[in-house]
Amino acid sequence: MGEVSVKHEGGTAFTAESRGHTVRIDQPQDDDGGDSGMTPPELFASALAACVGHYVAKYCARTGIATEGLIVECGWNTEEQPYRIGEINMKVDLPGLPDKRMAAIERVAASCMLHATLEHAPYVTISINQ
Repeated sequence: MGEVSVKHEGGTAFTAESRGHTVRIDQPQDDDGGDSGMTPPELFASALAACVGHYVAKYCARTGIATEGLIVECGWNTEEQPYRIGEINMKVDLPGLPDKRMAAIERVAASCMLHATLEHAPYVTISINQ
């Protein structure tokens, strides 16, 4: 089971900790924030892009494909009612990828854990403690 702890640091800033690693999360200045870290949607998109990148890089390592220049970009659009990320667009740049491996890379990229989680949404509970 994974776990992360997110602590309010004042204003709109939070610190997320897991396994001894720390990430700063904040809002931009135009949203009354201090802009000291990524916003939650930016962090979410970063995690998704990194997950896709991990699966692609792992496949490349197994099959001898060079990963130099591997970049995963993630963009999104928002929707209303409820306010949410409504569309996510991923782009994997892998210079030198042989054409015969293109379909395999597409399958591997789509099989990352976070992509699968979005495809099969988990049940989320929220409890409030005093």
